Amino acid sequence: MKKIILAALVMLTSVAAMAQMPQFTPEDMATRQATQIKEACKINDDQYKAIYTYLLDQSKKMMAQMDSIRNAGGNGGPGAFNREAMQKRQEEQTAKIKSILTPEQFTAYEEMLKKQREHRGQFGGGRPRQ
Repeated sequence: MKKIILAALVMLTSVAAMAQMPQFTPEDMATRQATQIKEACKINDDQYKAIYTYLLDQSKKMMAQMDSIRNAGGNGGPGAFNREAMQKRQEEQTAKIKSILTPEQFTAYEEMLKKQREHRGQFGGGRPRQ
């Protein structure tokens, strides 16, 4: 009887914790990223709009892929995580953003990315990427 009550309590705690996790929309993600770029690179309104529009499109595609993975049970189905595809998408994103920014702004963008990688390495349990 104690085991059943304990198991039920653990399940309820897990469900409550998951319910409190923030759910970001593609719009939230694109706004956050575009704002970070705006602050780090001192971009103008036209550049912000172009970057936001691009990031929104990418965020929607990423959310669709994540839904596909979830729907496949996360077991390597058709939408499963693919490191090479992720790297390719990141390279395409960098190229697109580079085409919008000036050379000086792009240098600031690269510096922002470097600091983010270092921060993730410090606080994300991993090590900084080389």
